[in-house]
Amino acid sequence: MPTSCRIASPLKTVILGLGRAGWRLHLLPMQQHGGFEIIGVVDPEEDRCQEAAQACGAVRYASLDEALKRSDAVLYVVATPSFSHFEEAGKILRAGRHCILEKPMALCLEEAATLVSLAHRNHARLFVHHSLLHQPEFHRLKAVKESRVLGPLFHIRAFWGGYRRRWDWQTLKKNGGGQINNSCSHLFSMLLPLLDSPVVSLWADCRNIKDAGDAEDHVEINLKTESGLTAVLLISSAMVQKGPRWILAGKHGTLSSDGKKSQLTYYHGAGLPIPPVIDGAAPGRRYSCEVLDWQKEETLLSDQPLPPSFHQNVVDVLCHGSEPFITPECAMEVVRLTEWVHRATNQPTHPSIT
Repeated sequence: MPTSCRIASPLKTVILGLGRAGWRLHLLPMQQHGGFEIIGVVDPEEDRCQEAAQACGAVRYASLDEALKRSDAVLYVVATPSFSHFEEAGKILRAGRHCILEKPMALCLEEAATLVSLAHRNHARLFVHHSLLHQPEFHRLKAVKESRVLGPLFHIRAFWGGYRRRWDWQTLKKNGGGQINNSCSHLFSMLLPLLDSPVVSLWADCRNIKDAGDAEDHVEINLKTESGLTAVLLISSAMVQKGPRWILAGKHGTLSSDGKKSQLTYYHGAGLPIPPVIDGAAPGRRYSCEVLDWQKEETLLSDQPLPPSFHQNVVDVLCHGSEPFITPECAMEVVRLTEWVHRATNQPTHPSIT
């Protein structure tokens, strides 16, 4: 990816969209960070733009086109509804400006690949905001997998559930709403680094159970990798159920995590040979098995060391020449899987497809 030319901090920034993501996930953290100067905003709601002007002195632009033409911002944040991500990020990258793009980066693989190509061609950086990859929950899972204390993983199970009724724009298919493009994007971004090989088969089911819009609020996914590792993923806002968010099952033990605390149970399997199989009458009419010396660990995830925050990584890349923590190619693989889920459930991958 390009960018040998480093930019002075603070980074002059324009934010598109001042809803939950634009305001809470970008404007406020950027203000607190200090490495950004928010000079402009684009949002159809005048009161939100006035609030931004009072908070950081940002100028309101009527459109992205106007901002690109009139401002000297080097960085643009796209925090608008999902269906508009491709068009807006494309304009920014074609203009040679750097772009922070909310997930999903696009609604189909072809669009995602186009954005990655535009970034390379125009020597611009594309940062996709897969925020959970900067959190303790993910880094505990990744550290346990890489330690191989569980032995080779053979199964992963994730349950992201709860119950709440919604009626906002993300419940509408025409806006790219629903669990597949939204929560599944988060889940896939965390799952992919835990796999040992590419996904080669996938089955999925999705339904709208209780949300006001027509987009899915309940999704079940079963997948298998080239090496044989399997995963079962359940993402639902229609299930009143408590249980582990993650289970990682390996040859020598299992990790269970509720997202705040993890429990690790394992044995030192490398030094324990398996006795020969008894092909005949079982001695004492008992199962031939052993009592293992289980090791147990319980960890609060808030104690886990973290990499730099998402916004710190943006500053490090643009101002100091560091490598991006999340590459656009990794984000593109997330889109490949979400598109696969759409196809597996006979859903259009894009709201323009009827």
